[in-house]
Amino acid sequence: MARRTRFLAYGLAFGLGGSALALGCSDDVNGPPGGPTASLRVVHSVRSVPSVDVFVAGQLVLAGLSYGAASQFAAVPAGSQEVAFRPAGSSGAAGGTVLSFVAGDSVTVLTVDSSSIINPWVLTDTGAVVPSDKSKLRAVHFAPSAPPVDIWRTQPDWQTLITFMFPFNHQAASPYMQSDPGTWTVLVSSEQRQGGIPVLQDTLLFTGPITVPAGESRTVLILDGASGGLQYEVIDP
Repeated sequence: MARRTRFLAYGLAFGLGGSALALGCSDDVNGPPGGPTASLRVVHSVRSVPSVDVFVAGQLVLAGLSYGAASQFAAVPAGSQEVAFRPAGSSGAAGGTVLSFVAGDSVTVLTVDSSSIINPWVLTDTGAVVPSDKSKLRAVHFAPSAPPVDIWRTQPDWQTLITFMFPFNHQAASPYMQSDPGTWTVLVSSEQRQGGIPVLQDTLLFTGPITVPAGESRTVLILDGASGGLQYEVIDP
């Protein structure tokens, strides 16, 4: 059975201060005890919390995930399971909600700062199927401290910067853009209009080359920079 990928975002019900750490990867600590499984990946996008531990059904599955980092996929039990986040190394629950894990699914969860009820923010994977001779790329705006921005791209068959869509608001996801296999780039600029059309006036972030092979897709996640400004993470389906 082909695996489906779902992207969701969950609030962190704590608002701790402290400087963010450098990018890092977490460890898959505890696997499920047996039976059908799904795969969970977490992208930590709350800059005020330097790193988090991730619990599923009360078990630690990802430890010490640094701000701006995407974890490896961890096996979790299929079915309805509570997902909870804690500041790395701390005790006591720090937010949690029940997520349905379908056997064979891949689920990517983005953390979102929340001081009240934890609600899912769902980013669907519509349009992710890629023809065998093409590549696809999309952008997701998860930088709450950024000013109004436009997000641009070049793609293998078009080397002039063009926008994904506009406006491009916080927590928006662009459609997948399709091109030939090869090199893409993404650029973020301050929002500027002439006659209602986006105009490139500066560069807040430039990714450099992002290679997407034939038949594959990538998601470029725009985040607040660990020390100010912006940073990005490229994630596979």
